[in-house]
Amino acid sequence: MRMSSRPSRRFGVAATGLAVVSGLLGAVPAQAEPVHAPVATVSGPVPVTDDSYPFMSAAGPDIPPIEAGEPIEVDLAGHGYVEEEFLLDGTAEHRDPRTGEVTGSSAYTTRMVVRRPARTRDFSGTAFLEWNNVSFGQDIEIDWFLSHDYFMREGHVWVGLSVQRVGVDALREWDPARYGDLTVGGPEAADAPAFDVFSQAARALRSPRGVDPLPGLDVDTVIATGHSQSARYLAGYHNLVHPDHGVIDAFMIHGAPTELRESTTPVMRLMAETDVRLRSQSQEPDSTYFRRWEVAGTAHVGFTEYLTFAPLIARENPGTEPQRCDRPPLSRIPFHYVLNAAYDHMVDWVEEGTAPPRAPRLRWDDALTASRDEHGNQLGGIRLAEHEVATALNHGDNTGDPFCFLQGTHVPFEEDTLRDLYPRRGGYVSQVNRAVNQARHAGYLLSEDARDSRLAALRADHPWW
Repeated sequence: MRMSSRPSRRFGVAATGLAVVSGLLGAVPAQAEPVHAPVATVSGPVPVTDDSYPFMSAAGPDIPPIEAGEPIEVDLAGHGYVEEEFLLDGTAEHRDPRTGEVTGSSAYTTRMVVRRPARTRDFSGTAFLEWNNVSFGQDIEIDWFLSHDYFMREGHVWVGLSVQRVGVDALREWDPARYGDLTVGGPEAADAPAFDVFSQAARALRSPRGVDPLPGLDVDTVIATGHSQSARYLAGYHNLVHPDHGVIDAFMIHGAPTELRESTTPVMRLMAETDVRLRSQSQEPDSTYFRRWEVAGTAHVGFTEYLTFAPLIARENPGTEPQRCDRPPLSRIPFHYVLNAAYDHMVDWVEEGTAPPRAPRLRWDDALTASRDEHGNQLGGIRLAEHEVATALNHGDNTGDPFCFLQGTHVPFEEDTLRDLYPRRGGYVSQVNRAVNQARHAGYLLSEDARDSRLAALRADHPWW
């Protein structure tokens, strides 16, 4: 196992102190090792032309404007990154999603999108393998959309894998010439092959068969990540398949409450305010190899990821209309800042044995009622400066069109309220800096994201200042 050569983490001394107090510093988890087991045969990269490119490609055609704000475009070349798409072929076991029992097998052909440093010396040694989300009926790379800046500034590889039939069927329909041969099982198999396809893809990152999708890059750590519905599948994979296959070094279960069994593989469950519906959920205990973080004021789908994926959805699906919600949607609390910090902790947890700090949970008045301040913002949890020094109601819930309940709410305070709260610019900026420092030193915020929060506060403008 290669120990990380990266510099010490950028949280401050408090995070290290918490790890020491918890007695976990130096307890390095066992990393996955190559085994003699089925590996996908990799071919590609699939050629890219003006008329044929990976679905939702970061390097694809220009994106159209969207209704809710300026699109966020990912500058791969500016970060020294390249995007390539590969096909994976093999035979996958069918697993019962309730028991993990092997019920058969079938041939499959699917695809993965790789975004990696162009220069081998820039690679960190860590690959993030995302189980693409198909809740909208097509592949969506939620965790890439949230944390692409983090992945690229750290030199990590990101791999998005199509493992579910809904996503693969949509790919074939979207571009039959590019994706017409893809299949991960017919209707009778449902998603039974998905677990084994995921394992075979993970093995291919370390010990490729056919084409090497990561030429010249030696992968030390593979971290599995998935959001929402994907996280539910990933939790099932962790519980039922990972104990046998052992190809994943750590799991990020993001935005799903699915039960997790105890293991000696590091797992983090990261939850937006939207995702925590009951006080009893907040009482899930941390343990030696498990951490649960909850982020106040955040939505299951927030503003940042929306500005990244909505333009691509509009590009690939002309005529797509935004959801019409009863309250202004899309929480502005930057959940991705906390996700970035969690990812960074996970790398250290695997490579150095430094467990992430424990985090306060969201507060509740009773079993069903969240504790809220006079403005309606939830109390407790991880509190970023944008929530702690509030200029708006940022709520995890909403109503309206079918997916509004996932987008949360953002309602700016009235001018009189803002004037009472922050009569002077200097006082507002000072409060933000204090909240940023608290989150950074507690280990919930990286220095680069802390800088962005401070800059946003300095640039904020109100007519009475």
